[in-house]
Amino acid sequence: MSILDTIVEHRKARVRAQFSSLNDMERMALLRCGREPRPREDLMLLRDRDDVGVVAEVKKASPSEGPIAPQCSAAAQARMYAAGGAAAVSVLTEPEYFGGSFADLSDAVDAVHLPMLCKDVVVDPIQLYMARASGADAVLLMISVLGVRTREYVDLAWELGLGPIVEVADLDELDQACTLEVEVVAVNARDLHTLEVDRASQLELVSEAAYCCELFVIAASGIRVRADVEAAADAGADAVLVGTSLMRAPVPEEAVRKLTGVRKRSRR
Repeated sequence: MSILDTIVEHRKARVRAQFSSLNDMERMALLRCGREPRPREDLMLLRDRDDVGVVAEVKKASPSEGPIAPQCSAAAQARMYAAGGAAAVSVLTEPEYFGGSFADLSDAVDAVHLPMLCKDVVVDPIQLYMARASGADAVLLMISVLGVRTREYVDLAWELGLGPIVEVADLDELDQACTLEVEVVAVNARDLHTLEVDRASQLELVSEAAYCCELFVIAASGIRVRADVEAAADAGADAVLVGTSLMRAPVPEEAVRKLTGVRKRSRR
């Protein structure tokens, strides 16, 4: 099996063993929805920015890098990202390969007033309920994992008040995303089957999504320096998602600040 296949199988095995019943999650999510407005507009405000938004990620580990910052406080990291001018925060909640948890997500939500993305390897509806109950505004859904079931999860996300962000890694997946009722796609530069990064192919796909499909596009993975943000902007990206380089930075707020202020390119 590929690395992605292994991660998916392990996530399926852990989800039901780890969490309470779906009924309990439904009640928690509905309570959260009852206290807070539908949040998806918060994320879409990034479309109205003149600059490329930096979605700064709390990521304690990864399959490609191993441990990155295992003792990191999600709340403290989120506050440093906000201080550096991040437009939104992404929190990994997958525990085995990324070192994350829904407690990390909840802590980050309580720490800052920025749009919050739950990034997990979603394999079960209960994860969407957990994301909403933990305060997420949006959730990542991977076509490479969900396949034809992606529409089902998109519909559930909308129902729960979560903005669905559909991750694509090639043209076939982008074509599938364009048939769904989504406004935001994340174009991943990393092949999750091999863990190799292909920035050139990513930028071509970003352009296709931005100019042909007219979607809000987040360029994800492989973003380390300002030149990478500028290249994403040239391709038509509205935002970039940055994790490893910010987690390794001695002063995360300064690292975020160096990536901000890159103007978007007109799509006209």
